[in-house]
Amino acid sequence: MRLFYQLLLLSLTPFVLFAEGFRTWNMIGGGYFEAKLIQVESTTVKLENREGRVIDFPLEDLKPSDQQFAREWLASQDVGTAASDATFRPSTEFAKRVYSDLVISKGSRLVDFEPESSARPKYFAFYRSAQWCPPCRAFTPDLVDFYKKQKRKGAAFELIFISSDKSEELMAEYMDKYDMDWPAFHYGENKDIVQRNGGGIPNLIVTDAAGNKLLDSYDSAGKYIGPRTVMAELEKLLEDTD
Repeated sequence: MRLFYQLLLLSLTPFVLFAEGFRTWNMIGGGYFEAKLIQVESTTVKLENREGRVIDFPLEDLKPSDQQFAREWLASQDVGTAASDATFRPSTEFAKRVYSDLVISKGSRLVDFEPESSARPKYFAFYRSAQWCPPCRAFTPDLVDFYKKQKRKGAAFELIFISSDKSEELMAEYMDKYDMDWPAFHYGENKDIVQRNGGGIPNLIVTDAAGNKLLDSYDSAGKYIGPRTVMAELEKLLEDTD
């Protein structure tokens, strides 16, 4: 068996680490060889030499420092797999469209928004507003309180700001000043992602995850009923899904 393992040995080298994942492995009792680690089992490591030959080598026949390297390598692979599994995946095509290019307030500037990997909202709320609009400034603090309260409860919805400000700078200023913790579409983009019954602001529209409109600040006849009515109805929807 020892003779079989010797077939793995290559030319000696004083270096421990090599390109392409190859390194020097030291055996208990003397001897060492160059190989790439490709798998770790409970009692063996799977190693590949530069000729492409792969064998299962007993962990116990490696020096303690190399056994430790193998364990740490395995732990790093587990972390990488977990990170891959944690990648955000939108639940619907509409959600994919919503999340494709969002920003969020960070001080006086806007930065890219990264949704949590577990984000699976059952509802989207789209808030059209602007700082120059007095009714918007009156309603926004109440919406901020509502959003924070619902997020503390783990409510399955996301709020998206659609700015009607006169510039991206004013949009960023508005979000920062009123402590909007929710994401926003880039300035000037996706303004018509959901069909509206009226063009005034403030306007709060709610859809399901597939983009079907459920609530609007205008009724079906085009009469303005306001965002507070929508916010109250959204709260009922969220309570029913708890």
